[in-house]
Amino acid sequence: MNTQDRALRLKKEQDQKLIARIVVFSVIGITVLHTIYMNIMGFTSLSHEACVVYSSVPRWVFYLYENILELFIVVVLGVLAGVMAEQYFRKIKRFYPKNQLLAFTYGAILPVCSCGVVPLIDSMKKRTSLKVIITFVIAAPLLNPYIVFVSFTVLGLKYTLLRVVTSFILAVVSGWVVEWAAQRLKLTEWGNYEACVTDCNPVLDRDPFVKTINIVRRLIPYIIVAGLLSFLFAFLNPKQYLETFSFNHEPWAAMLMTIVGIPIYVCNGTDVLFLKPLLAYTDLSMGSAIAFSLSSSAICISSIAMLIRFLGKPLTAVLTTTIFALVVLMSVVINLFV
Repeated sequence: MNTQDRALRLKKEQDQKLIARIVVFSVIGITVLHTIYMNIMGFTSLSHEACVVYSSVPRWVFYLYENILELFIVVVLGVLAGVMAEQYFRKIKRFYPKNQLLAFTYGAILPVCSCGVVPLIDSMKKRTSLKVIITFVIAAPLLNPYIVFVSFTVLGLKYTLLRVVTSFILAVVSGWVVEWAAQRLKLTEWGNYEACVTDCNPVLDRDPFVKTINIVRRLIPYIIVAGLLSFLFAFLNPKQYLETFSFNHEPWAAMLMTIVGIPIYVCNGTDVLFLKPLLAYTDLSMGSAIAFSLSSSAICISSIAMLIRFLGKPLTAVLTTTIFALVVLMSVVINLFV
């Protein structure tokens, strides 16, 4: 690379850093001003009348702003929080968990999905047990600081606590079951991982602002779809039409959400964005919502294909079946007792 090319590359990197900082600090500034204004005027998301924007623009403009722009702001803040936490824990990147509790904690720190986590475990297979590895594989896509933040801000404390608890149960029990199956089937050798076939690798940029924008950029299609759904629900108020779609037939609704969730590719908490309008405007239960989040995040078609090479077909089938059964069971329990 000659001097001119290096200069152009450096200029491009500097521009990216500048743009990233402008976007992130603008979002932070808007959030601070918005919070101060809401407290001074004394209104919430359920009482818009005191908002000057609500009374000054057409309703559809206000709802478009509220359901898309505000969602974008929440996502940016959540990603930034996750990126900062990941960089803080970067020093433990050579750490190999020796038990399931540490594996769950370590996995819950890293912002990777069910596909991107498989390359990270190749160096673990000779240093720790199979149940610890499986716990790590399940925990990593289910939780990270960004997902927890977005879950709390978008769907509330109840959903967030349930997601954390059920993620822990799913990760730990899946580890036990797969290791038990391996011992019963006398399977002691596993294959090598394949490169991730989808764009869900951990972002490697060192600059936290650039990393934040790179992650958000991949989430923009989901933000737009979820925002438009929320906008339509809020602006058109279609509750009377949604009454014809019943999600409250348990456990069939939980099984349906799990069956739909397992094959699809969901990453970085996008399931939370899709669940927001469903929980707000339909009779979708909290248990079925958790079922969709767990099944769509813990595993997908791409990760199944990779895990077959890592675990083999029998253990991958055991893992997938275990995830399905546990998710449905926990969903039913949530609906009965929570």
